[in-house]
Amino acid sequence: MRRAKFHAQLSRLARDKNGNFAVLGAIAIVPIIAAAGLTLDFVGAYLEAEKMQAALDAAALGSVRAYGEGADESEASKAAEKFFWSNYALPQENVVDGANLADTPTQGALSVAFTHSTIEDVAAAEFSFDYKPMFLERLPLKIRRQAVAARAASAEACILALHNTADRAFEVSGSAAVDLTGCTVISDSNDDQSIYVGGTGKLKAECLYAAGGIYSSPLSVELACAQAMEGASRVADPFKNKVLPKTSAWVDLSGCGQDFIAGGGGNGDCNGTGKTPKNNNEGYVVTLKPGTYHSLDIKRAVKLLSGNYIIDGGRLEFGSQANVTGTGVTFFLMNGAVLSINGSATFNISPSLVGDWAGFSIVAEHGNVETAIINGNSRSSLTGIVYLPDAAELQYSGNGATSGECIRLIAQEITLTGNSTFKMDCTTELADKSIYYPGAIRLVR
Repeated sequence: MRRAKFHAQLSRLARDKNGNFAVLGAIAIVPIIAAAGLTLDFVGAYLEAEKMQAALDAAALGSVRAYGEGADESEASKAAEKFFWSNYALPQENVVDGANLADTPTQGALSVAFTHSTIEDVAAAEFSFDYKPMFLERLPLKIRRQAVAARAASAEACILALHNTADRAFEVSGSAAVDLTGCTVISDSNDDQSIYVGGTGKLKAECLYAAGGIYSSPLSVELACAQAMEGASRVADPFKNKVLPKTSAWVDLSGCGQDFIAGGGGNGDCNGTGKTPKNNNEGYVVTLKPGTYHSLDIKRAVKLLSGNYIIDGGRLEFGSQANVTGTGVTFFLMNGAVLSINGSATFNISPSLVGDWAGFSIVAEHGNVETAIINGNSRSSLTGIVYLPDAAELQYSGNGATSGECIRLIAQEITLTGNSTFKMDCTTELADKSIYYPGAIRLVR
């Protein structure tokens, strides 16, 4: 009897539709809640990754600009961190874990790598950490994002004045007529007269870029670009990390003819190139070999064999009657050496096209603040990069030749005082060395 009643009750329960729905609903709600939880977790992770990506983009853009303007990798990395953490904060539930992971190279810490070439600077920023979701707390989601920004080269420059605050860091003065067709002028000074063209001076160039202001009369400057750019980005010293050669024992010039080389006595061995007359002998040419010289004060006809001529603390000077020739020659001004080339001197100097300093004709070490003077004449030619990064001023007067010279000038301040024409296409003569004003910064990835 009892068994019959039990079966009857069980049959009624089976036929009760309300009961079936409740059971089935209870069973179905579990995967629905799980799916909703997963969706919320993944949406949360996606939104977190998007915030992280935006902050990384800012970090890459800001740091590549700092790096391109002269910051070293450590300084540029600090700039990246500033931009990143100003735009991003770890989720509250990840703050402690993120702090604990900060010392792990691949998690919880921002990493930035920089590369530099003559055509662009690149910053690659990366950040990753374990995101703790709301529902899948025991299964953290790895989030990793990367941003790559590049600052590409734009216009090629013939002139780079590096001083950050100088009045008239680049100046065309007097009645100078300077033709830089195809080349730009860059001045890092933020002074109101960062670039100055005054008097009756004339300047023709591709464009002018000044971190500060530009002063000139409307008729004194002719540009190919739409307008000169004031408040422009600074350009870092592109060659600051190059290593200079070492000095050695000074060459003994006592055997050189005293009318040819200052300090010579004549009738003796002149740097291993044979005996020379004591006094001027018409048509005679002294030949010098590379080496370290305390001073090299040339007074008459001298031929320089190819190589490095290191001036150690003295003077590199061409006198008014000097006639100097040298192919594959680079002068290095070390330990405060002074450069002075007289306007009446005749010279024909071109740099080596091989080696660490290929394309450079005159180089001064960092810390050499001596004013340098180069005065050419119509019979003279100087090819190559004149790199005097800390020279207080470089006074340059070219030869005025219409064909132009393949020359580039870098110093703290640069003053052009005479008629000169700079050549644009100098890939061969400068061993593919170039100075560029950087173009727009863009995200590559």
